Amino acid sequence: MFTINLQNVETVLFKNPEVKSVLSDLRHIFDKWLLSYRSPALSHMKKQSLIDLLDALDGTHIETLAKLFGNMVFIEKIDHSLVKNLDLPITDTIKNALTNYNGYNNIAISRNADKLSITLVR
Repeated sequence: MFTINLQNVETVLFKNPEVKSVLSDLRHIFDKWLLSYRSPALSHMKKQSLIDLLDALDGTHIETLAKLFGNMVFIEKIDHSLVKNLDLPITDTIKNALTNYNGYNNIAISRNADKLSITLVR
């Protein structure tokens, strides 16, 4: 199993010309990265390109990369959302629902007749 994350996406995907030819529908992200790589004034676009590529990869892209590398590929996506909304039935416990959401410090909870709405804010 091969994991692609923010630390290695540049060396594994962006600097590999075979990947660029295989993922031709994501060429605009590769071009944005190349422009920022050549121009130091656009260095903020470089990190954004890395994040954009990780977000844009879907199941078909992962299968294509697995065939190219000859190994199973796992993509570690980044959860960069500031707010997460959850709708739960009243029968669920809040503790079980919140165990998957670390890093959200502020919580707002409201209740409807049979639904519990939770808003998590970083």
